[in-house]
Amino acid sequence: MVMKAISDRLWGSRAKLSYLMIASMLVLFTMLGGREIWTQEHRWADIVSGMFYRHDFLHPYLGNNNYYDKPLLSYWLIAIIAKLYGGLTAWSLRLPSALAGLLAIWSTYSLGTTLKNKQLGFLSAWLLLTTFYFVFWARTSSADMLNLAGSVFAVAWYMKKRYQAGYFDYSVFFLIIAVSSLCKGLVGAIVPCIAVLCDVALQKSWRQHLRLPLFLSLIPALIIYLLPFMASSYMGGGSYSESGLYLVYRENILRYFQPFDHQGPIYTYFIYLPVYLLPWTIFFIPALFSLKSRWRTMTTNQKWIVWTTLSLFVFFTASGSRRSYYVLPLVPFAILLTADWMLSGTFIKTMQRLYARMIIIFLTLLFLLFGVAQAWYYSQYGINRFAQELKQQAEMTMPWQHWQVVMLDAESKLNFYLQLPPNANTYDIQGERVPQSSAQLAKAWPIVQDKPEHTIFITRKLYAAALEPFFSGYERVELPAFSAWPFIDANVNDEPVAFVPKRSETG
Repeated sequence: MVMKAISDRLWGSRAKLSYLMIASMLVLFTMLGGREIWTQEHRWADIVSGMFYRHDFLHPYLGNNNYYDKPLLSYWLIAIIAKLYGGLTAWSLRLPSALAGLLAIWSTYSLGTTLKNKQLGFLSAWLLLTTFYFVFWARTSSADMLNLAGSVFAVAWYMKKRYQAGYFDYSVFFLIIAVSSLCKGLVGAIVPCIAVLCDVALQKSWRQHLRLPLFLSLIPALIIYLLPFMASSYMGGGSYSESGLYLVYRENILRYFQPFDHQGPIYTYFIYLPVYLLPWTIFFIPALFSLKSRWRTMTTNQKWIVWTTLSLFVFFTASGSRRSYYVLPLVPFAILLTADWMLSGTFIKTMQRLYARMIIIFLTLLFLLFGVAQAWYYSQYGINRFAQELKQQAEMTMPWQHWQVVMLDAESKLNFYLQLPPNANTYDIQGERVPQSSAQLAKAWPIVQDKPEHTIFITRKLYAAALEPFFSGYERVELPAFSAWPFIDANVNDEPVAFVPKRSETG
């Protein structure tokens, strides 16, 4: 009876949107900045911090290199939040993605409700909220969740307005697409357009939409889309060598037909779509197998979900460039397909307690994993903790801002936590990142033999032992070992190690 009452509040007659939104905010926003920045996040951190450093928000740089691989809007959103809330932190880096995740949840609810009823809207939204990789990307600084949210929002808007659409409705639809495309690229336009084309084909509503208001509504969207690129080309940046519009062509069209990297095998998404739907893959697969027996009794809207999911899957698979997370925009549509099957026939009566139990369990697990466990771990053992300890050690001699920092093939995300400028003194390693002798490192990094005053050197633990002879008068600072779980080796080779001059060495 308890699970029956819970299911009634999740997607039944007593379900409320407020329950869904509160749960979404708890899962997506709790300790959002607690985990240390992860791989590609350092690019957004580096680019935005460089914008503030150069007072130039039209020409993105990665370090000192031109880097217009993504349009500007995802960087601008982070910069606005950082400006409003007083600094560039892991929280301000991720807030746009978390807000986009919240929008995606609402849009999925709206889409399911429009297609069928509130039961489908609520259940689909709860399934999406408890999908591991959806939550992961909603709590990660990148353009991918912004792209997903914009795509689903555009489709949800179209579905609500499709029967009585006028100039204003078309304009909003195309403006949503333009904004989405300014975050990641043209995939923000292609995904909703594929979804709309599937609906127009099923409804046979070509004449209804191919009218003058549709074409006129494209004009403001095109202006909004092109403005940042035109500003980047004609305002400042005389020495900036990359064209934003050319990079749109290169990263979207050329990469699709003539890929120059990320060339995953043709079966990539046959593997990663089920992975990205976990834990609901266990229902997605039987939902697919049920289509043959259910097809004749399915409504046009239900068939639209199937055709849209299939068309998007074919579109992404046909691309020559494939990576696991490129399949992310497909997830909400696959979740809608899954939820529709879960609510079909007698399944909802016999299985609703299981559905409710799974939603509650995974909601709790995701909250504890992302909102509690990760935040606690990285507060004790992460690079942020290392940066704090390094600053404390350095400030025992003199204020942090008076120190120079030299990076000896150290992890780039340290620049973010130490708030180093883009022109920080950085030395890369020649060849592969393997153990080196003292002589090899002295040849690669001659600065270790002729060390400037008031300079802190940061490297990886991989090189620390070979560098020790050059830093006899220095304090060594490194991450504390994580001893709670003996089978986890916290002292991996990539962990940071710093050499700080002792007081006598600094004079």
